[in-house]
Amino acid sequence: MNTNIREQHSASSKTSVSFSSTRGFYLLQDRSSVLAIRILERFLRYKRSNNNDTTFPRQQHRRFPYYVKSPSVSDDFMFYSNILPFEFQNVVFNISRDFERGTRRNLPWNSSIEYIVSHNTWKAVDGDFTTCWHATRAIRSNDFFAIDFLRIKTNVTFTLSVAHSYKLQTNLDVSISFDGLKWISYQSKKGIYTKTKKTSHHQLYTTFFNSDQFARGFESFRYISFKAVDSSNNRFQVCEVQIIPKKKINVVLRDFQ
Repeated sequence: MNTNIREQHSASSKTSVSFSSTRGFYLLQDRSSVLAIRILERFLRYKRSNNNDTTFPRQQHRRFPYYVKSPSVSDDFMFYSNILPFEFQNVVFNISRDFERGTRRNLPWNSSIEYIVSHNTWKAVDGDFTTCWHATRAIRSNDFFAIDFLRIKTNVTFTLSVAHSYKLQTNLDVSISFDGLKWISYQSKKGIYTKTKKTSHHQLYTTFFNSDQFARGFESFRYISFKAVDSSNNRFQVCEVQIIPKKKINVVLRDFQ
């Protein structure tokens, strides 16, 4: 989960200090991470005390793949993608000798971390057109970005502004889902309008989605995804996702047309 955490000022905050602001917090956090790994290592060795093999191979039995997610500013939807900031599942970890491998010390740093901070997924939903989420690698087949509206919605209306090419966007497979497991491809362009918008930072392609005008049977869904059918040297660049209130639909639609 990636999000931009901002301090909220209130009357009570003037007299109280958050735990993360107390002296020695980061040292305590780091020591807690190392201690947790040591406890896990000791427990695994105890469970295997009757076996001379002391290695602990990585095993994964995940029902779902890894996603990176960010909530919208107003917490009314979640933006996510399968393209991670870095391929952390490939990091080698020997629990018997490398207790600190699972701590923040092994995160990318210098130019790598600067790139992740500058182009993270919450840049796509921070309400600022001058910032974008840039995928950290070239697009592979079945790579995607998606929106979770948190519950099944009927006749939802939203805009999607991207800085990657119009050709790339129009070649993405648009699919909807009720549960995030079974997906239905939406091939029709009904209810979808696109315009070009130039800014000082990007040339944006903004697409207006009005599911009220989608083909029959596609008006309701919880998830909508945009998936690459083929590999490409391009990268996803999403600058803004915004849900449009019903009372503003006519104005926005007139602007797009």
